[in-house]
Amino acid sequence: MSDYYKDLKELRIEAGIELEEIHDRTKISLAALRAIESGEFNKLPHTYVRLFVRAYANEIGTDEDLALIELEKSLSKESMAKEVKKPNNKFLNLEQDTKKKIVAKIRPSLISAKNIRTDMVKGVALLSVLIFSIYIIRQINREETSKSPIIYPSDYEDEGAITNQVLQNDFDLFTESVQIMEEKSPFTLKVSTVERVWYKTKIDSLTFIENILPSGDNRLYEFSDSLIVLFKYSKGLNLYLNGSSLNSFNYSSSPLRMIFSVVNKTITTQQFIPKS
Repeated sequence: MSDYYKDLKELRIEAGIELEEIHDRTKISLAALRAIESGEFNKLPHTYVRLFVRAYANEIGTDEDLALIELEKSLSKESMAKEVKKPNNKFLNLEQDTKKKIVAKIRPSLISAKNIRTDMVKGVALLSVLIFSIYIIRQINREETSKSPIIYPSDYEDEGAITNQVLQNDFDLFTESVQIMEEKSPFTLKVSTVERVWYKTKIDSLTFIENILPSGDNRLYEFSDSLIVLFKYSKGLNLYLNGSSLNSFNYSSSPLRMIFSVVNKTITTQQFIPKS
């Protein structure tokens, strides 16, 4: 990102935002946030480096796309600097006819016994060089493979939003809380997440619609009368109603249901746990 990461830090400081605030909202570790601000992207998990930079840029109110463009420039420069020139060995792409020539050199011919022994020694020597060269090439390839970045798989690779039947059969209601909805219309719910999450929404009198929110992304939902959101899990999830953060739920790998009622002026939070 050239020195763009320094600009990000300056923007955060000018906005009066502490790293702890970004950590609380995004659940990105403080060590990772400091690595972003110091340009040490090699200290971040390879899979999540773009997600972390995007979420960080979103939290300080700067252009997320520009931050990702600068990040790609930085990663591209690092990749070019670390690139190792692969050896050019003539035995890597040895053609079939070349192999036949080597075999022909060790094949007995109608010459003297001394010449036969000489040809056999030469053939064995060539084969030894070939085998040794292939061994060296494989060792080099293994070393280069070991230097490749480690891929950190997501904890949530399952597909599909949770159904009401699965919720009823496999889970019990663990906690339910009701709070007063003090915000005034128009009502907008912002959903953002660090982890990819499947969920369903029902706005006013419409039917349920299945959705998926990618890691580091966000969605806005406007409603007039009611809004019901059923999340497959709430780990890494952040909700904002008209810009105000909702902290009425705990992060969990179990389902979460939020019910917003304009008529009753209430927000009902229901968290579930697997049946024992």
